[in-house]
Amino acid sequence: MKNGAHNNKKWTVEDAEFVRQHLGKVSLEDMATYLERSPMSVRLYILRNRLTVGRTVKRNLLLKMLEIKFRHPEDFSPTRAFYKDTGIGQRRYWDLYFGRKAITWKEYAAVAEYLGVTMQEAFEARQLDLFEEENKTI
Repeated sequence: MKNGAHNNKKWTVEDAEFVRQHLGKVSLEDMATYLERSPMSVRLYILRNRLTVGRTVKRNLLLKMLEIKFRHPEDFSPTRAFYKDTGIGQRRYWDLYFGRKAITWKEYAAVAEYLGVTMQEAFEARQLDLFEEENKTI
C-alpha cells in the first residue's frame, strides 16, 4: 500500500489461516507483504482475535470475570484509575487478558471489587468454569 492509500478489504478464511499458521514464525512485515496488507492491519487482526504466540493459561479467569460484567469483554478499556485501584500494571493486565500469565487470587479479588462483581459471582464463575471443564473430559 503506497502513498497512504487505504484498502479496507475483508479478511478471508485463507488470510486468517495464513496468519494463524505463521504467527511467531514469520515477521509481521513479511506476513503483511504476502497478504498485501499493512503490518498494522496484521497486528490489529492478531490483537482483535486474541491470537497469542507460545504458552497460555488453561483457564483465563480475568476474561471470565469481564464476561460477567460485559457482554463483549473486548469493550472493556482499562484506565489509569483501574490500574491504580487494582495494583495491576499495563503490561501485566494485557498478559492476563491474553492468557499469557495466570492471575493471582489477590489480583482476582481486586478486579472483582473494581468491577462491582460480588465475590459470590466471581467464585461461581470460577467454579462454573471448572465444572464445564470436567464435563468436556467425561
